[in-house]
Amino acid sequence: MMIHHSSWPCFCIREWSRAFSELFDGEVPEGLGVFTPTQIDFPKQITFGKHVFINHNFTAMSIGGIEFGDNVQIGPHVTIVTDNHDLTNRYVLKCRKVVIGNNVWIGAGASIMPGVHVGDNAVIAGSAVVTKDVPVNTVVGGNPAKVIRQLNGAES
Repeated sequence: MMIHHSSWPCFCIREWSRAFSELFDGEVPEGLGVFTPTQIDFPKQITFGKHVFINHNFTAMSIGGIEFGDNVQIGPHVTIVTDNHDLTNRYVLKCRKVVIGNNVWIGAGASIMPGVHVGDNAVIAGSAVVTKDVPVNTVVGGNPAKVIRQLNGAES
C-alpha cells in the first residue's frame, strides 16, 4: 500500500501504513494507493479490490458500506455518501451500500450518492452528481449525472 504525504520521512509512512491496516481489519489489498488528506468515517465498512488509487481530499461517509472493484481510479475531491436522513424524521439515517465496479474512473469533484452501483469500465466525469446506477461501459456527467456516451471497449 502506498500512502503519500510529501513531507513525511520514510519511517512515518510505515507507521501510517500499519495504522491504516488496523483501521481496515488488516486487509490491505495489493496496489492500494491513498493520497492525504482523506476522510473516512467507517473504514471497516469499506472493501477494496486490487490496484485502487484514491487521490487527495477523498471523503467517504461509509456507514452503509462501500465496495471498490479492481483497478479503480478516484480523482481529487471525490465524495461517496452511503447515508441520508429520512425526510419526515431527520434524526433517522437511511443507509444504502455503494458499489464501484472494476476499471472505473471517477473524475475530480464527483459525488456519488447512497445506493448507487457503478458498472465495470464506467467513467464518471468531474463534478458529476451520481444519484442513479451507472451502466457498464458508459461515461456519465452532470447534475444529476446522465449518460453522455457509450464506450465500445477500445477506450478503456
